[in-house]
Amino acid sequence: MSKFLSPSERSDLIFRHKLERDKRVCDRIKVILWSDEGLPAEVIASLLYIDDATVRRYLNEFKKSKILTPNHKGSEPILSTADSIVLSTHLEETCYLKVKEIQDFIRRTFNKEMAISTITAWLEANDFSYKKPKLVPRADAALQDAFIELYEKTLNKAAEQGDPVLFSDCAHPSQQTRPSYGWIKKGKDKIIDVTNGRKRMNIMGAINLETMKFEYETFEKTINSESTICFLKKVEATYKDRKVIYIIFDNAGYYKSEEVQEYLKTSRIQALYLPPRSPNLNAIERLWKVMHEYVSNNRVHKDFRAFKNAVLDFFDNTIPSIFEVLVNRITDNFQPISCAK
Repeated sequence: MSKFLSPSERSDLIFRHKLERDKRVCDRIKVILWSDEGLPAEVIASLLYIDDATVRRYLNEFKKSKILTPNHKGSEPILSTADSIVLSTHLEETCYLKVKEIQDFIRRTFNKEMAISTITAWLEANDFSYKKPKLVPRADAALQDAFIELYEKTLNKAAEQGDPVLFSDCAHPSQQTRPSYGWIKKGKDKIIDVTNGRKRMNIMGAINLETMKFEYETFEKTINSESTICFLKKVEATYKDRKVIYIIFDNAGYYKSEEVQEYLKTSRIQALYLPPRSPNLNAIERLWKVMHEYVSNNRVHKDFRAFKNAVLDFFDNTIPSIFEVLVNRITDNFQPISCAK
């Protein structure tokens, strides 16, 4: 076969091949370059692990229309710009499991026929990806906005008086294995021993976002009104020189029990309560996530004592040494959520 590429065309193709990230385009460029060098279609097909008919199609498309991009359409797109806006808005509100369902919607709404492959290409081009929805608790957005406003006022008042603002919560980590994402060699599996221990720790903690100082207490049996008051006394002892200690709680029963409310009447602690179903507004939730990353994720502890020691070591020794990590990860940059969609 005689050469059909000019020196400049060949140079341009080689340069594009070096920069191109789409493997399909790279294969097309190889077909053209090798054909220009005189390699038969059957040889090129064997080198690229495709059939020789595909090689000839790539070559003919390039010679006729200079096509290098897969799914090239020389005519106007099936969906107009207005159609695409309507479809994009609809897909942001409705989650389809199959592309065929989107195909049916296009047929009903626009009276147009689109192939599955064409719709898939449209989805990718318009920044849609196939993934699981994110579940969020059904919460009242107005209540969340009101809490954020109250929190900011409290923060300003506390700053003027030099008083701490703490986020408090309870955690119950167990010894069970927690598999998590990590970099693993392609074609290989990372094997982690399964631990069946069901014992768990009962931890009540409070974190100061200004200093990342973390106070905690562990309880052997459970967390109730009595243990809550015990922890509050520890916090008061830690901040003994402060007139007011602001602590943000969720709506767990032991925080609102009659015994705890009676204690708070004579305490320097001023409680602020989160709106219902609003863990996104409790900054300490992010600390528990960091804790699991250091202690539980992809880690195996031989027994509950070893697991407990690892958790306590994280609180006592790791937290003070990762201040920069905590400052970046545990913030009050809250994003209100309304409901699951």
